[in-house]
Amino acid sequence: MTTKIKAPTSQSIHLPACRCSAQTSHNGQTLSMPAAELARASLAPATIRAYRSALYAWDTFRNNRPENDTLIAEYLTARYEAGTSPATCTQIVGAIRFRAKHQGYTDPIGPATQRVLAGIRRRGRDRGRGQMDGLRWNEADAIVRIAQRDQTLAGLRDAAIIAVMSDALLRVSECVALNVEDLLQTDLPDGSARITVRHSKTDQEGRSSVLYIGPTTARAVTAYLNAAQIDNGPLFRRVRRGDHLGTGRLTDRAIRNIVKQRAAAAGVSGRFSGHSLRIGSAQSLATAGASIVEMQIAGRWRDTSMPAHYARAQLAGTGAVARLRYGCKNKK
Repeated sequence: MTTKIKAPTSQSIHLPACRCSAQTSHNGQTLSMPAAELARASLAPATIRAYRSALYAWDTFRNNRPENDTLIAEYLTARYEAGTSPATCTQIVGAIRFRAKHQGYTDPIGPATQRVLAGIRRRGRDRGRGQMDGLRWNEADAIVRIAQRDQTLAGLRDAAIIAVMSDALLRVSECVALNVEDLLQTDLPDGSARITVRHSKTDQEGRSSVLYIGPTTARAVTAYLNAAQIDNGPLFRRVRRGDHLGTGRLTDRAIRNIVKQRAAAAGVSGRFSGHSLRIGSAQSLATAGASIVEMQIAGRWRDTSMPAHYARAQLAGTGAVARLRYGCKNKK
């Protein structure tokens, strides 16, 4: 019999930032406070917040009952029946596994949980908000031009944000974290430049990536920096009333709002988010003839499944049937 519960929301969940004490695992091994902090440091801040929320709800549900495969499967079933998306159910499993791994006890996820999660993914494919629309290269370029016409510091900043996120396929969190010092080789003969992304969702150990930005994007960034008169610290900052630059770094929410508002101002219609530039660049790469592996490398995805999903319509138009039966050619 399945226990039904109300799906918790982010507003209803509160978990302390950390406990400044040693953690004891289920098998009696103790993880010291420094070790626990280093384990947390292996995750991005947004992932830590999501895991805390997931574990708080899970621990409340199990109410000190032993953490085992059957109980986790029942919990996922209850969450799914309460309307939780497959992505969130997957995140719950990830949080439970992370805690088990870093507290030194056996992974409690077993066949029952895996079968339930597979069923949730299959039945719940259409649950949730669905994929946002992509902002492809031509649309991003139009948005940049119109933002620059404002001749304001905010307009120049927003143009630089849109251009950099499109060229480098940046996640919102990566754009937020950029510093002026992350701009490299801004005087290359062809006018292009390079940026360093020091941390990302798929590089949580901070090995960093060096990414290409084209000549027009490099000029957009230079125009913003000249107007802002900054040479260190956060690259994209708040602009206060009166077009005065602040010192604080833009937030994730601010970047998302800039993307949506600038798209609307340019007359580009669709359902957009901060992820739309990343999606759109993947689609543009596919249309231009990039392979899935090239798309994966450009976007720094762990595997080819996500770029293949984002650009599935474009890839179909450049696939074997389109090319070999109907003579369609990739656009270069």
